[in-house]
Amino acid sequence: MDQAPARERPVTLNVPDHPAITRPDREAADAVDTVHAADARGALPHGRAEPGGLVAAYVTGPCAAVVARWAGERGITSGAVSASSLALAGLAAVWFSAGARGGLVAGALLLAASLVLGQAGAGLARRANPFALRPDAVLDRVGELAVYAGLAAGAAASGQSAWWLAVGAAALLSVRHTVSASHAAARHARRPRPSRRGPSRRGGVARRAAESLRLPFGERFALIALTAALADARLTFAALLAWGSAAAALTLGGRVARSLAA
Repeated sequence: MDQAPARERPVTLNVPDHPAITRPDREAADAVDTVHAADARGALPHGRAEPGGLVAAYVTGPCAAVVARWAGERGITSGAVSASSLALAGLAAVWFSAGARGGLVAGALLLAASLVLGQAGAGLARRANPFALRPDAVLDRVGELAVYAGLAAGAAASGQSAWWLAVGAAALLSVRHTVSASHAAARHARRPRPSRRGPSRRGGVARRAAESLRLPFGERFALIALTAALADARLTFAALLAWGSAAAALTLGGRVARSLAA
């Protein structure tokens, strides 16, 4: 008499965590690289709403990569790194508010360190979840506005008036961010899926140089740090308004030309 075949029992394997198993596969790594490249061009409405230029890529980028690697090995979250960046920007604003030459130089150094930490925090958040909305862009704006206020207060302490210049620079910054975010969201909604093949090094440098002319975040902080350390707050705001207005006109003209050509 034939016996009925034994029913196979499900087997559950308890596999311990191992770096060779938990490490992201090649597709995940490619996805992170693709999102990073698209986000750097301003094509995605996630995280930083504006592309990066030469400063973010070749000046603060290597330092930020070292900081991000150090923080990741020690389990420090991206939020903690971004909060540290905001704290340094706040300290820079305090030093700027003194109005003395030593305070301006110290504020410039703190601002440079804040830029490195902010970029490192954004990189950590991007690696953790490339498609999540990140608060580092908001923290960047808060820190930048605090620096504007500190510079204006320092100018007032030294007998100059720069509050209207600070308000104008902040208003121009807000308008540019609003327009750029709206354009990036609309562009991302209608553009095809980007290719995983990255641009050549020469093309990447040329694109970064073109983005630097638009005065992105890294170039703005570098401009603030240099002009504040070498001159005063009034020259800082004058440079921000002049370069920012020219960059806005350049960006608007390019978008109008592309719209007419389409």
